[in-house]
Amino acid sequence: MTDDFRRVVTAVDGDGHSVVDSDGLPPVVISPRHSDQFLTAIWTVDELPTSYTAPGDRDGFRLAPAAGGVNIIRNKLPPDSAVYVDADGSPRPVGDDENLHRTATVDFICVLEGELWLVLEGDDDVHLRAGDCVVQRGTVHAWRNRTDEPTTFLAVLIDADEDTLPAAPIGPEAL
Repeated sequence: MTDDFRRVVTAVDGDGHSVVDSDGLPPVVISPRHSDQFLTAIWTVDELPTSYTAPGDRDGFRLAPAAGGVNIIRNKLPPDSAVYVDADGSPRPVGDDENLHRTATVDFICVLEGELWLVLEGDDDVHLRAGDCVVQRGTVHAWRNRTDEPTTFLAVLIDADEDTLPAAPIGPEAL
């Protein structure tokens, strides 16, 4: 499985005309939990309001945006049966609290392809399909792909005022 897709970035040239600044694969892709998972940094905004000329690519991957900033990330997530395996490589049950985390961000999640489960504390799992969107506001959560096919979703993470977060961030900040 790969996550080759095209990212087009526009700009305004010295004569004030719209031009293509770059066209191709985004430069930063990581596989944090599994070799078939791809987190791709689409664009990073370090502060709002932002400048039209501010660069959006960074060295290395950063999930959490800068203070007052925004990160736009594409996540291609393999099936749970590929991610959660035992020592022999066979699928294993996923623990109820496995990979639960909370980030100090307000997130906008949109499923682009496949199916995705938003796991919250308790029994509030939410089954999402392509086109479905989630607004997540500082909740403890995890993402699951309970199908046999990869799923792809877009995440826009906006830095939030930690003083308004209902509880402290927990666990690794990982999508």
